[in-house]
Amino acid sequence: MNLAFGLALSLLTGSPSEAGSACFDFSRPIVEPLRPPIPLVEGRDNSAHGTYENGVDWAATRTVLPMSIRSVYAQVLDHRNVKDMKKTTLTTKVLERPGFLQFDLVDVVVTLRVLLVKVKVAWTEAWGYTLVEGTESDPLKIVVSYQKVAGTGHIQRQCGSYVLEARGAATDISMYEEIKAARRSARDTRDMHAGILANLRRGGPAR
Repeated sequence: MNLAFGLALSLLTGSPSEAGSACFDFSRPIVEPLRPPIPLVEGRDNSAHGTYENGVDWAATRTVLPMSIRSVYAQVLDHRNVKDMKKTTLTTKVLERPGFLQFDLVDVVVTLRVLLVKVKVAWTEAWGYTLVEGTESDPLKIVVSYQKVAGTGHIQRQCGSYVLEARGAATDISMYEEIKAARRSARDTRDMHAGILANLRRGGPAR
């Protein structure tokens, strides 16, 4: 069994806990991603997506960005880079949590049009950023963990991980999310990851 097939199989056969349960215990720093990163593919972005037996959708993406880990980390700290800001408003509160580089509570409000009526959907996400290797001034590996912690019942489960790892002057970035939500498919999450990479490459969200 080769590495790529083995990792893909572990994603497909593994199953998360119940849809309404938490993924992370943020009382301590999170040093491992929710799932192992999928393999790198030379010369292009690699992605995969699917659905677990309990109905939770997942998607994963991995690539190398031609920028330093400090630059990528700074952009990932800006939650506008990981949301569709054409229909989303964000309010971020930074909390002090021992062992984390940063810990955020993010209030998210998405405006949707349903049958010619605008509907606002609101929830709160917790984001923890942990230095795993290196120092704050010279990071080598950072694990980012997030999950929905309050809000709309339309999202039964949402959680995921980013892993940023320095490759000289470049950064190996992997993203994984699992979600069970109305009007959100595994393919939608894969496309969201592609949009996040586009934002990071251009230095910010499209206006």
